[in-house]
Amino acid sequence: MWLNRVWRVPGIRLAWGVVLVCLAGALLVFAIVHHATESSWRDQIDARVAAAQADISADIAANQLGVAWNVRATLAEGSGLLYAALAPDGTWLAGNFRPAPDVAAHWTGPKTLPRAPDLGLPPHVLAVRGTVLNLPHGERLFIAADASALMTLKSLIARSFLGVFGTIMALGLIISLLIGRATTRRLDGFTRTLHDIVAGDLTQRIALSRHEDEFDRLAREVNQALARIQQLMENLRQVTNDISHDLRSPLARLREHLELSRAQMQDERFRAVCDEAIAQLDQALAIFSALLRLAEIEAGARRARFQTLALTSLLETLVESYEPAMADGGLALEAQIEPGLQLLGDRDLINQAIANLLDNILIHAAGAKTARLSAQRRDGRIDITLSDDGQGIPAAQRERVMQRFVQLDPTRQAGGYGLGLPLVNAVVALHGGTMMVGASDAGGVRVKLSLPGA
Repeated sequence: MWLNRVWRVPGIRLAWGVVLVCLAGALLVFAIVHHATESSWRDQIDARVAAAQADISADIAANQLGVAWNVRATLAEGSGLLYAALAPDGTWLAGNFRPAPDVAAHWTGPKTLPRAPDLGLPPHVLAVRGTVLNLPHGERLFIAADASALMTLKSLIARSFLGVFGTIMALGLIISLLIGRATTRRLDGFTRTLHDIVAGDLTQRIALSRHEDEFDRLAREVNQALARIQQLMENLRQVTNDISHDLRSPLARLREHLELSRAQMQDERFRAVCDEAIAQLDQALAIFSALLRLAEIEAGARRARFQTLALTSLLETLVESYEPAMADGGLALEAQIEPGLQLLGDRDLINQAIANLLDNILIHAAGAKTARLSAQRRDGRIDITLSDDGQGIPAAQRERVMQRFVQLDPTRQAGGYGLGLPLVNAVVALHGGTMMVGASDAGGVRVKLSLPGA
């Protein structure tokens, strides 16, 4: 898992790209050096063998004493090469090495052969390179030079390349892992800080190192942005508090005065006016409370109060509470709740979100006869679904109902303020979940909440 994270770092992939380029360069250099060295040694050996072949061919033609006698005479002079004269039937006649008949049969042109038991080489010779001379009477003369130095040089070049290759690979791996570990640590610091900020702690800042690198420059800019966001949020909270004290309190006092005035007046017309005014004030206070609640949720401050809650028990309690009200409205509430569901979150907010959805079914599901609530685990998450068989929401309006103060009934006779679904969406987002509004199988509304399990 850690190696996968390291490999995703762009700098690591760039570093390995450089390593691969270096390896390709080393391989090219090795190939050029190997080819040039081997070609030079082969040319020198082939030149010696060709010269010896020409000399002994001339001697055989001049003295007419046979190939065996000429080979012995050449060896007596100490030429430093290897000779093997074979009769037409493959019998060895003379020389200082004895190739087996099957080897001799396949040795035609210039060839390099490593030491093998069937070559019959002297003990100190590791490889030979030579050719064969076919004589007029069917004899064959093999002339070769000691190629031990060539084999040793090729082996040395190969070992040197492997050493360079392994060193580059090892250094590239070590350096990449160190860079990746340092990079992921810095990124982990970024993500932890941002997670704490999203959780509501706006005082957190990304730590700076002493290197003044790109991460430090980025962290400094992010910290400045966070400081500005903290200032704006504090201003917003202050404005909210000011509105709460400066507006709600006068409205509450006005409502109290209207109630006292209504109680003291006997005129029914005046009492009706007071009732209408009180109802309007209650609606204004309810809207104001809902907006404050929504702002508090979206600010993320409630995350600090998260704890593991028994979701199954909470949903079963809500079902029991709403069954009588839905039965009075001609609705049958069906529930299918998986036992043992647990959720990390705010109990009051989850309770309010589900209650808002049940209230929507009660108030807005025109023509509905059945409402369903289900909850189950799925792929490490908890899916909560509420649906009905009412008239539903047109597909073009499903995104719009998530906005504040949006009501599909333009006359607003159904009640509500158009804040129910936005509040539910804010609660779900606060808990790291998603909300989808669609059509149920029966043609009504289907709302699905997907939340991370505890």
